Amino acid sequence: MAANITWSLRRALADERRPLIILSFLVLIGTMLVGTLTPPDPALAQELERLVREMQESGYAMIFMNNAMIALTFFVPLLGLGSAFSTAYTSGAAMSAVAATGGINPQMLLLSTIIMPHSLIEFVAYSLALTENLVIMQKILARKGLDNEIGPLLASLVLVLALLLLGTVTEALTIELISGLMQ
Repeated sequence: MAANITWSLRRALADERRPLIILSFLVLIGTMLVGTLTPPDPALAQELERLVREMQESGYAMIFMNNAMIALTFFVPLLGLGSAFSTAYTSGAAMSAVAATGGINPQMLLLSTIIMPHSLIEFVAYSLALTENLVIMQKILARKGLDNEIGPLLASLVLVLALLLLGTVTEALTIELISGLMQ
């Protein structure tokens, strides 16, 4: 069993998938960048503020659950591509709206968000999920090798959820550290 898990994990992170992982990462960032170029929508900023308050009241588990649900949609062939683009674009548009209310440059807000440790971890997780989507779609279109993809799919799923959990813990620790420094 351990050999199967190791084999599946190696396949999920194989050399031939690494360019797709990097491409997925760049596409997600690029789509968010396009979203930041969207004219700010004050209603979106208010909606985002409401969601942030709800998540703060619900605790960090809500952040993990939200991110996990987003990532799970990325695994669904074809639908996951649309979900990835939509989520990234909407996140960028939300940054544009928030930046406008704070009087800051939305692209600088995006950059400062991307370099946060928890954001990098989350982007890697989303990129792995999107890559798995692309591999599955390729196998469906080629009509072969799909049965060999079950192990790597499960390994990717577990790895993505583990990364998102690590990202949530990192985010919680970062918030606690910053809050402690501000007092």
